[in-house]
Amino acid sequence: MRTTKNLLTEGTALLEAAGISEAGLNCSWLLAHLLNIDRLTMLAEGGAVVPPAKVKEFNKFLARKAEGEPLAYILGSQPFCGLSLKVDARVLVPRPETEELVGLAIEFILGSRLGGAPDILDFGAGSGAIALALARRFPAARVSAAEKSKRALACCMENARALGFTGRMNFLAVSAVKDSGGPFDLIVSNPPYIPTGVIAGLDKEVLSEPRLALDGGPDGLAVAKEIIAQAPAALKRGGALFMELGDTQGPAAVKLLDKRIWKTRRVIKDLNGKQRFICAVRQRLSYAGF
Repeated sequence: MRTTKNLLTEGTALLEAAGISEAGLNCSWLLAHLLNIDRLTMLAEGGAVVPPAKVKEFNKFLARKAEGEPLAYILGSQPFCGLSLKVDARVLVPRPETEELVGLAIEFILGSRLGGAPDILDFGAGSGAIALALARRFPAARVSAAEKSKRALACCMENARALGFTGRMNFLAVSAVKDSGGPFDLIVSNPPYIPTGVIAGLDKEVLSEPRLALDGGPDGLAVAKEIIAQAPAALKRGGALFMELGDTQGPAAVKLLDKRIWKTRRVIKDLNGKQRFICAVRQRLSYAGF
């Protein structure tokens, strides 16, 4: 007879031996999900008996986690800005920092004259986290989710369908901002920003995620540079660009923003004090064809 307490003790030891960080937390999330019970309730009860079939499934979950598979892939979903999003090996797992990026975009929209119906582009949408969070916050918004990976875009569309947002969103299989249509009031992006040479040394959990969503070229800013170069032509005058980058890349990226095109060029720190986000607002006057 196996109990939740037994399984948590054994599972935590197994994950620790495999070098998995936060082994106990991962283990408790997996077991609670499998038993369809609140995690804290499960921990409080301690000794509930687990049926043999569930024990077998739990061991399979542990084996996947021990190999470095992200917890969200095993659970099949990830919470983001109050939404539950389907995630799997097709897409990057949405991070808390990206919730902060969504918050910055919301603040801009609320502080502007756009009302509740802005034209928004989420470039490099992945699971659709940014696009869907903004679509939920602004029901009258016109939101486009653009993605180079057709597999990732399919996941985004599945999430939109599950949330009932499909009818008021556009889904674009494109590789560049310039091919995404517009003009937009807002472009929001969490592009790949990890330098190519660093990727091989990343934690195996991160390496389980799509390389396309991680690799930002030699300096980590290859995709960001393309977005910055193409954004002015895709934005309305007075429109804004918000991007999430690596925690030291903000100052370098903001220097790429031409002050003749952008009236506002800011690096914004995340909640941990890292210079992670850039915000740029396009001049209202025309310049060089923009």
